[in-house]
Amino acid sequence: MSFFTLKLVALLSMLFDHVTSVWPVSWFVWDLFFPHATETPHIALAIQSLTDYIGRIAAPVFLFFIANGYRYTHSVKQYALRLLVFACLSEWPYYLLFGMHGNIIFTLFWGLITLWLFEHGNRLHPWLGWTLAAAVILVAEVLALAEGTGRYLILILAFYLTDHWSVSRKFLLFLFLLPVTRYALTWDLLSQAAAGTLTWRWIHLWAVNTIGPLLGVALTFRYNGKKGLTFPVGKYLWYFFYPAHLLILALMAG
Repeated sequence: MSFFTLKLVALLSMLFDHVTSVWPVSWFVWDLFFPHATETPHIALAIQSLTDYIGRIAAPVFLFFIANGYRYTHSVKQYALRLLVFACLSEWPYYLLFGMHGNIIFTLFWGLITLWLFEHGNRLHPWLGWTLAAAVILVAEVLALAEGTGRYLILILAFYLTDHWSVSRKFLLFLFLLPVTRYALTWDLLSQAAAGTLTWRWIHLWAVNTIGPLLGVALTFRYNGKKGLTFPVGKYLWYFFYPAHLLILALMAG
């Protein structure tokens, strides 16, 4: 799978996730097939539950792009500046749509900084890079600096460090990391299971946010290292698409 194809899949996944966060799939199923129902039909909720996984493909792919981009970029400074500029441009549309701050491009920016600190720190002292990366991850998690906070930075670092690993080994690592990095959700799930109060809603919420992203991780294993389709503005497709679609959806929704 080429870079272009992988990015297109991630963009479509993200668009689907954001559109259905405003207009849930269950609403469409209800209106189209059960217009006279007085409450949401179970089949509509079941379809909603299945389609929720589609939107979880995007984030791991974008995190992979940062790890891969850092490895091959000609200028980390220009790369970081580009991310920072578009993160700032996207912040207002992001707030309009979701009512919160810290869009994912800020996360990608901090991921790039984490990789730079990791590499340059380790050149000065064997454990300095690890210490600096851990410090950024901890601060990002505690202060909730951006979407995904510290857990996304851990995944970026994992993508970067496991580039040479076998697919099966990487899959097992991410199968472990995804539930662990969603420690609060995992703890709630285990606590409710122990108390006998666990519901399907909580199982679904946990699965979508821990197992669901494995779909995106698995797609990165199919990356063949080729650019694929290229065109003049292709490099900036994601950067412009992100704030533009947020703004359009925010205006349509409200």
